[in-house]
Amino acid sequence: MSVKDTQDPVPAGRLQRASQTQKGYISRFRQILKRHGLTMATISAICLLIPSTLSALSTSLNLLFINPSKYLLWTAGLGILIILFLRSTGRELSSRQAIWIGYLLMISIVEEVGFRLSLPIILSSGFSASETLWISVFLSNLLFATIHYLTLRWKLTACVFTFLGGMGFSRLLETTGDLALVILIHWAVTFLNTPSAPRGKAPIAPGS
Repeated sequence: MSVKDTQDPVPAGRLQRASQTQKGYISRFRQILKRHGLTMATISAICLLIPSTLSALSTSLNLLFINPSKYLLWTAGLGILIILFLRSTGRELSSRQAIWIGYLLMISIVEEVGFRLSLPIILSSGFSASETLWISVFLSNLLFATIHYLTLRWKLTACVFTFLGGMGFSRLLETTGDLALVILIHWAVTFLNTPSAPRGKAPIAPGS
């Protein structure tokens, strides 16, 4: 191996920034789970310790409680579409892939509960009534995008789209009041962004 080979940075992936060392690659599921999944789950769990967020969570899931069969059908239908997509694109249908899809659903739940529902409520306490909505939503989604930049080493452009997507999810939650619907849409978008399970050879990370 030449001196140049040892000094060149590890190439970046579609979403991930280049790293100076192979250790900087975010390419294994356990890396994603530890760096990103655990961070998001911790933030969401802390937010739910505040009574006002628990009340808001219950309210936002009213439609799910009223008609759970509808959401079960939507979830099953989305699962079928995911399988068809994998088949049509020549991707394997394996237990590894199933775990990845399950993780994407889990992270969609965690991120929506934490960043679209809970954090805006918590942050709004520091602003006047006229400022509350847009500033707290803006700050929550800015933090959401920044965490992707730090934990998953995403490129800045990808994080900008992550921020804009988060703002879109916030708007959808505001207009529908249906957190379960937003979670399902988030799951679909995240899967389309990174449909393949990590293999430890390339920087693959989940989208939001």
